[in-house]
Amino acid sequence: MVGLTAIANFGHSDCERIVDGALAQPVLAITSLAYVVAGIVVLCWTLRLRAPLASTAGVVLVAVGVGSFAFHGPQPAWAQPAHDWPIIAAAVVYAAGFVSSRQRRRLWAAAAAVFVFGLAAYAAGRTGSPLCRPDSLWQYHGAWHVLSAAAAACGARAMTPDNETRPGR
Repeated sequence: MVGLTAIANFGHSDCERIVDGALAQPVLAITSLAYVVAGIVVLCWTLRLRAPLASTAGVVLVAVGVGSFAFHGPQPAWAQPAHDWPIIAAAVVYAAGFVSSRQRRRLWAAAAAVFVFGLAAYAAGRTGSPLCRPDSLWQYHGAWHVLSAAAAACGARAMTPDNETRPGR
């Protein structure tokens, strides 16, 4: 019972009910993998484009996904820092990317627009939200994962130099 009490502290504000199983919050664990997919996509095209900051964003996205999966899924003792530290690293990388590539306004605007929808889903997916349905397969926090991963991929694209935005050039 002590183990279940400790596990109950993980993800307690993310609406989805924590269940006894391999994945404590199955929907949130699976949607966390959107960051891994986004990171791999970013890495695939940035390696061809030789865009080191965008490549770093891809690596950080994969780390965010792995940490988020651990946090919402099997919830090992190290899951909290594995969830939180990559998010901090992502904030630093994206801030540096924005400062160094502000001329790519359209891509940054697109990333920001998707991110705003993600933030709305994040707010809707909190435990105290009137939209919270702990036992539903639709989880707003899961939508946050997918939308913020898409926004991050778009932001990483904005970090590529203007003359290298199209593969094959």
